[in-house]
This record gives sequence, C-alpha cells and structure tokens, in this order.
Amino acid sequence: MNNEQKDFSFDNNQIKKLMRKAKFWSTIKIIVITIVVTPIILSVLWYGLWKLTLHSAQKTIGEIVMFNEISGPNVHISHQTYNTDWLGGDIKIRTYKVLGNRPHIWEPIEGSYNLFGTFSRNYGSYGSIQFERSESLAETHQFDRFNAYTGDRELFFYHPDVAYDVYKDSISELEQIEKTNFVELGLSFDQAYSYNEIQNKLPSNVQVVWWWVDAYPYERIDFFQQDQDTISADYPFIYGFHAEQFKEDAYGGIDSFITSLERLQDSNNFKWEAGEAYNALIGDNGKLEQSDVQIIGAIVTGTPEQLKSLQGLPFIKGSTLGVIAELK
Repeated sequence: MNNEQKDFSFDNNQIKKLMRKAKFWSTIKIIVITIVVTPIILSVLWYGLWKLTLHSAQKTIGEIVMFNEISGPNVHISHQTYNTDWLGGDIKIRTYKVLGNRPHIWEPIEGSYNLFGTFSRNYGSYGSIQFERSESLAETHQFDRFNAYTGDRELFFYHPDVAYDVYKDSISELEQIEKTNFVELGLSFDQAYSYNEIQNKLPSNVQVVWWWVDAYPYERIDFFQQDQDTISADYPFIYGFHAEQFKEDAYGGIDSFITSLERLQDSNNFKWEAGEAYNALIGDNGKLEQSDVQIIGAIVTGTPEQLKSLQGLPFIKGSTLGVIAELK
C-alpha cells in the first residue's frame, strides 16, 4: 500500500469519527432544546386554553344573567361561581326572590359550559313537584306546583288569549294566611295593557316586582289553547321585566328589557329564544319600541292585608299564590 492509499484510508476514518461525533452532539443538542422548549410550549398552550376557558365562563355567565333579567319572574341573581378545566367547566349561580324588602333564597342555576361558551343547564337537578289538589283544576292541567329545592309554592299564569274553563282565585285565599306573613302573588290580566295603562289600574299600596310581557307568537298561543295550558313561572318561554325599583341594580324597566332582548339575539346560548320573543313583539316598522311591549300579568308582593285591595278588580282574570314567608 503506497502512501497515498494510507493517507486516503486515514482521512476516511477520521471523517467517519467526526461525523459520528457531530451526530452525537447534534442529538444531545436536540434533546436539550426539546427538554427546554417543550415545557415552554406546553405552558403557553395551557395558558392560552385557560384564558379561553376563563373568557368563555365569564361570557356565558354574562349571557345567563342577561337572560334571567328577561325570563326570571321575580328571580334575582346574587352570587356567581365557576370552575374551569382544559375544555370547559361548571357554573353555579345563586338566586333569590324579593318579598317586600327582604330576599328569599331560590333555586340556583347550575350547568356546564364548553370551551366555546355553550351552556348546558342541569334542569333535572330541581324542577318542581306537582299536586292535583282540585279535580276541576286538574282537568285543565292546573296543578299546585312546589319548588323541589326550597319547597315553596310556584306561580303560574293564564294567557288572556286562551279560554280556560277554570281560573284560580288566590286573592280570595288571603283571609286564610297569617297577617304576619309576606305573600308573593301572580296576577293574570284579562287582556294586554300598555305599561302606563296598567300601572294606573293597580292600587298604590301593592308592590309590583315583575311584569309579564306578551311575547308569544301565534303558534305558541295555539299550542296553549289545545289543552288550556297555563304558563308556569319556571316555563322556558316566559318573558317580562323587573319593576322600576330595581333600576339602581342596573336592570329593571322596559328600556332594560328591550336592550337585553336585542343584545341576546347575538348571544351564543339564547339567540333562538330572544329572536322568537323579539319577532313576536316588534311593530310594523320592524323595530321594538316601548309601545310594542304589552303587559298581560304581574307579580306583586305584600302582606295579606295589603293584597286584599286587589279583590274584585275586574281586569284581574286569575291569581295564584307563590312564596309565603313569615315576617321577621
């Protein structure tokens, strides 16, 4: 073997050694970079998902609060809590009713939401318990209903465009209630009234806490008519607004009702419900104005003595008892 061959063999071996060494250190470098970069990438992804989930939770709660403003008969929101995980979480919103100047604890709104802010309520958690106390009322699907969470009586209403064989008159039952109690009473009117008109009809000593709005399309009223269905306070499609006294809490009154209804049409969770109610209310000009909002019922609270002033008023077609709480 001549010198040139030896030099070539030596150079080839050296090159192989250098390549193996370079490959080794390249592998080490990749491993080190992976060890350092992977946690950073995962942390960024985790933080991004957490922020997105947090945003979804807050947006969902905002929509629930807004929808409650137009569909929670005398139901107000106190505290809101939620937990988050990678793809969503759970929401619990505590609620109460107003009786006079006191809160009365009501069933919470509970459910889960996903990463995209879609809310699924746990309707089966509480619901209501029904009793057929009267044969005449049972025949027309008018059951006494009690809230499964609190045990209190639930309100229901009569739509003025539905002809019922029997109307409940709970105003006549006020004599049987202790004077030391505070009463929630649901009123159903004989027809739709403008807001200003109905305000002038009710006695001044009666506190209205919620107004029931006629926001039903003809198809839904026809559905009610088939079996003379009453509309319970926990019905998914019952709309109205809290009285003017709650304006200090940033809601209450017709203007707030209209604003919430318009905004909810762009919501993720209540777009369909808000759209149906809005379309049922708008006038010929295609806009929703105060004059388009017609009142067909109300919730009032007071002592039995105060509510007796409602006795015999011709525009009250039916009345039902709700929460009865002792004054303390």
